[in-house]
Amino acid sequence: MHHASLLCIESRDSWKSFTPFAKKCRASATTTSTCLRRWCAQASAPDMDPRVTFEACGRARPPQINATKRRAPVKVMIKQLKATSLALLALLAASSSLPARAHSDRSQASRSEDRALNTQPAPQGKTLVLDVPSIAERVNEVVVNVRSSSEGGENLGSGFIIDQRGLIATNFHLISNAEPRRGSGQRGPEPKGAPKLVNSVTVTLHDGRQFPASIKGYDEATDIALLEIVPNGAQLPVADLGDSDSLRVGEWVIAIGNPLGLDHTVTLGIVSAKGRTGFGGQFDDFLQTDAAINPGNSGGPLLNAQGKIVGINTLVLERTQGLSFAIPINTLKSILSQLIDRGRVTRGFLGVETQDIDADIRGFLKLPADSRGVRVVRAERATPASRAGLRKDDLITTVDGQSITSAVQFNRIIASKPPGTKVAIRILRDGRDYTLNAEIGEETKK
Repeated sequence: MHHASLLCIESRDSWKSFTPFAKKCRASATTTSTCLRRWCAQASAPDMDPRVTFEACGRARPPQINATKRRAPVKVMIKQLKATSLALLALLAASSSLPARAHSDRSQASRSEDRALNTQPAPQGKTLVLDVPSIAERVNEVVVNVRSSSEGGENLGSGFIIDQRGLIATNFHLISNAEPRRGSGQRGPEPKGAPKLVNSVTVTLHDGRQFPASIKGYDEATDIALLEIVPNGAQLPVADLGDSDSLRVGEWVIAIGNPLGLDHTVTLGIVSAKGRTGFGGQFDDFLQTDAAINPGNSGGPLLNAQGKIVGINTLVLERTQGLSFAIPINTLKSILSQLIDRGRVTRGFLGVETQDIDADIRGFLKLPADSRGVRVVRAERATPASRAGLRKDDLITTVDGQSITSAVQFNRIIASKPPGTKVAIRILRDGRDYTLNAEIGEETKK
């Protein structure tokens, strides 16, 4: 330290006797006090007493300078500087981001408008987690093995419990004693008259209990049968029936059954298509799936992702890969009450044979390219169709105002009408529109 320009206070005891000014100077400097030469030139002699030197410095210091104000606390200044700097930085960041954000918002709005113009938003549905093990464990309890026997041999298939009284849904062909209608080719038309049935049917439950089953009812046209057992012991579980009309192509489905005698086999796939026809049945309306369905799966349930039964598995075609089919569960629900009450299904009858139209038929009948409906191939004599005035080559376009799109759809609409119901049928004949009134009859087996 330079003694010519300042004075150091080394002793804590010495400063106690200083004057009030000197104490203030000591408290501000912490360990040292400094006096400029120009303030105390007269008191800077080396041999002067320290206290006298401080007094001289105090008297010589210019009165207009306030030492306390000059020495603002350093920490307070740093805090203020930091706060000011942060505020400035925040302001700069906000101001610089406004143009970019505005540009981004405009870009997003432009892209949204483009998407809205180019595509329609897809309907949003619930996202489901497909828990196949849990579904299989729960539904396996309602799946049963069906074994029927007759003079011609045995049929092995599946079924599922739909009522605690012991009612079981399955396929009709499992209880039919006729020659197999399903095989390497297409299914043939249903034979006339009452079908031949098997001699006995045995049902095996999931827990191993076996019961003889009686045939409660059947519908050959849709290949559906209803069996009945008299249960004992534990209460029977019941299947949860879903809605096959709400199925969408691409949805996951699960098949459970007894393929080749391997009971309670579980397979997984998707709905490949809906409304498959052309297998020779009057009411063909199959669900197509790639879930494996083999001989023995017939009559078993097809499940959706919620574990509800949406179809009855059936073997329409053999020797195929990846082509499996099921009867929509809504078909069963539409006839179930009749099977329970009467054992058979009464359907509306018109007495007309129709076919879908294509480009060739439109050309032959000289129809517009956008024509929709079904062509009348034949109207039987002494039937509601002939009495209503339907003729060959008429184009049926609507029934009671409902547009007709296919022969299967037309057959289902007519079959759903109770006998005695009057319907308005609109047709196109020789380029002119006509409306014919018909009274629905009752379908009978001859």
